[in-house]
Amino acid sequence: MTSTDDVLAQIDSAVDDWTISGDAMRSAPDLPPSRPQMQLSFGLSGREIMIRRLIDEHGLTRITARNAVLAAERGSDSERAELVRTEARAIANEMSERIRIAFQPMAEAAIATLKQLSESLARLRANTHAFQHAPEAVGCNDCGKPTSPRDRPAWQSPYGQARRRRR
Repeated sequence: MTSTDDVLAQIDSAVDDWTISGDAMRSAPDLPPSRPQMQLSFGLSGREIMIRRLIDEHGLTRITARNAVLAAERGSDSERAELVRTEARAIANEMSERIRIAFQPMAEAAIATLKQLSESLARLRANTHAFQHAPEAVGCNDCGKPTSPRDRPAWQSPYGQARRRRR
């Protein structure tokens, strides 16, 4: 549609829309049809992938490849059972390589983050140790002369008891 067609469609939509009151005009552009958020349909099944691979790589006919795959699924020995097992291993290796390549950036980022965390924890541990054994730290007996015991309990004021208020 051209821009004039869009404008005319919006005017028609506003004129024909009576969801509010008769004297109000409201225009809402037509939204494109929405696609489903997640599509769960997969193009090929594992059996179909194996059959196509046997056809493409080894020149088997579709019926021969299908029968070989079905026989391998049942666990019965056939003349092409080893060929099917070899292709299954090759497909598994290719898929695991694709997965490894896909997850490699994430793994590298996680390793870098964990290294930074380890270094930060080591620095924090070193700083904490230095702070705990500073000479001015209260109660630190490792750094020099031990502190003398107090001459009064911690709750008692050095100025004596509190005076009573007179009424």
